[in-house]
Amino acid sequence: MALIIEELNRAHRVQMRYRMDGDKFTLGRAYNNDAILEDIHADGRHAEIRRDDSGNYTLHDLNSVNGSQLLGNLKDRSVKPGEISSHQIASGDLIQCGKSRLRVFNCDDHVAEATPLHSLENLFSSMSRPLYAALLVLAVALSTVLLSYLGYARTYQWTIALNILASAIIGLVIYAGIWAFIGRVVRHETHFFAHLSIAAIGALSYAVWEWFGSVLNYNFAIGDTMEILDFLVLAIILPAMLWCACYLATNLGRAWRWAVALVLPIGFLGLSLVETIGGIDDFSETPEISTELKYDNMLLRKPVPMQEFIAGSATVFDIPIEKDDSEETESRDGSSAEDDSPEVEQ
Repeated sequence: MALIIEELNRAHRVQMRYRMDGDKFTLGRAYNNDAILEDIHADGRHAEIRRDDSGNYTLHDLNSVNGSQLLGNLKDRSVKPGEISSHQIASGDLIQCGKSRLRVFNCDDHVAEATPLHSLENLFSSMSRPLYAALLVLAVALSTVLLSYLGYARTYQWTIALNILASAIIGLVIYAGIWAFIGRVVRHETHFFAHLSIAAIGALSYAVWEWFGSVLNYNFAIGDTMEILDFLVLAIILPAMLWCACYLATNLGRAWRWAVALVLPIGFLGLSLVETIGGIDDFSETPEISTELKYDNMLLRKPVPMQEFIAGSATVFDIPIEKDDSEETESRDGSSAEDDSPEVEQ
């Protein structure tokens, strides 16, 4: 039976595996070791593993400067950590030589079943292409400039378009860079262009909704309802983006990934939504109407002639005043007192 020795990196991920088939296996920084440790805190010949006649493996520290430690056992939680000079190895032991961490298993140990590839893996793979990401970023930048141009009433200047282009591109690159950095630290995988493509798709989706929402508001003057619709749209786009980012950059399980993707964005958006809903019934002296200028072909409703609108405006803008019972009582009492008062002859 062979012994498998795994060298772990700082993120506790396997960076090298060694197989011990013989009776002796050496560890250290020297080039004549069986496992060469890239660790300035490890000696040239730091430790060795020997197999006895009964097939047991024993680790011996070779009087190293920083010693060898048993950090625990992945299969037996009762194993206590501590300094070791000689230790009989059990499958699952976690050992530290200098600052290098080693994990030891028997070669016939059971391994977990393979994790099925997610159905989006092919999509993420295509998003990782630089050309695909660049085209999406360009589409976002152009759509943002177009929406700005269509909604601008004064003379449009090229500096405005340049500022919008720069802001859109820089924002997308910063978003992708942050998640790529997180992925580099956590999973040692960047996926920069995949994050950039996902951010661009999210921004492009919201730009399309922003244009469609402005057409709705132009036709129906829905006012505060637009903020509720904005919440619903963002409650779809942001969790989808965050789920993809967590999938590519973190080691979160399925349940935690969904929890983070749903709770964080919807929680922040919900705070502003509650404030909006609470103020819907508040009286406003000026009605909220759309002041955007658009072409006639964007008018979805049939125009109403001015005279017809004025004729029906009373039913739209007149507000009935409801009196309390106390006010009605006072009004009746006042009328009775006025009727009973004696007439004064002139």
